[in-house]
Amino acid sequence: MTLLERYIFKRALALSAGSLVSLVLIVWIVQALARIDIVKTSVSAAGNIFWIALMLLPDLAAGVIPFAILVGSVQALNSFNADSERAVMSAAGAAPGTIARPIVAVGLVGAFLVLLISHVIGPLASSAFQNGIRAINADTITLFLQPGRFERIQSGLVLSIGESHGNTIESLFIADTRDPKTEITYFAREANIVSDNGRQLLLLSDGQLHRRNTGDNSVSVIEFQSYAFDLADLKPASKGDWIRTSERSTLELLSPDPDDDYYRTHPSNFVEELTDRFSGFLYCIAFALWAVVVAAHPRTNRQGSGASMGLGLAGGLSLKAAGFVTLSLIDENYVWVLFTFALPLGAIALDATLVWRNVNLGDLAISRWLSDATYATTSFVHRLTAGKLSAGGSLGR
Repeated sequence: MTLLERYIFKRALALSAGSLVSLVLIVWIVQALARIDIVKTSVSAAGNIFWIALMLLPDLAAGVIPFAILVGSVQALNSFNADSERAVMSAAGAAPGTIARPIVAVGLVGAFLVLLISHVIGPLASSAFQNGIRAINADTITLFLQPGRFERIQSGLVLSIGESHGNTIESLFIADTRDPKTEITYFAREANIVSDNGRQLLLLSDGQLHRRNTGDNSVSVIEFQSYAFDLADLKPASKGDWIRTSERSTLELLSPDPDDDYYRTHPSNFVEELTDRFSGFLYCIAFALWAVVVAAHPRTNRQGSGASMGLGLAGGLSLKAAGFVTLSLIDENYVWVLFTFALPLGAIALDATLVWRNVNLGDLAISRWLSDATYATTSFVHRLTAGKLSAGGSLGR
């Protein structure tokens, strides 16, 4: 890199890192507060909640990194225009590629981080998070529940126990109404919290299952000798069902065990998870190039920076939303895998073409309208604020 490219790279990288920290903290706090109610269930939960919430960070970061790159890069390019540095660069003969290369380098750094999280850190963190939830739910059943009382563990889930002796529970009752179409009630003479491959399960013994269809009120009764529940979400788990695709390594997803019940019943989930892991990093490069397209051209201070940021976020959100839609449709047809990859690759190709042809989106009518509207709004707010401050000062005297 030249001296100028290193300067642009450092500024864009620093602002992207700041945006990443801000965005991740905002999303993380919201996610952590949504699960804060489990702290009241047991003493150990209060000590484990921070660690469990910390395990949310890798997946949150992987989803936010492309937007952090977009926001940070646009901020950096806007600051060059605000300080008239971009005009000086242009006057000095800096080619569009000189501005684009360091921004794309920031995108490549983000792409590497997304790949690292998706294939290494993310599965480990997801497994640790689920195991933490299982441990808390196990403590809830054995320590928190009072014998003979019906306790609502979460919305639509009520539990009651007879007596608890360590990991053994007598007379367990579970009422599950989380599915609006089906109400399920479980009765078991005994239940035990057992470990299977390092994961805790709730194993019901000698009981009955009552399933009521809310549509026609039909009821079916099933007697069982043993019934396993995944303590992560207190739902029935067959062999291997409690190991989610997000917890599995990429190698396990690429070469799954053909005897795995979960793989046999939900093969599309494996394809969807792999597609997500291998396509996510492409958005970092696409968003970096998009930042160059919307904000890299020289402009006057009157044009303002709001239009470029608004246009950048609108394009980024639209592309990512389309990616979520195609990813969710993989369950219906594997042809959507191609569309999931085609979206970011097509965006990269289009953005690269716009940069190479030095197309200025600011010349578009909508960009000029947004710029003028932003400038007018900012000027109005400035005059209004100045007027109120002036009036306040006069009253004070």
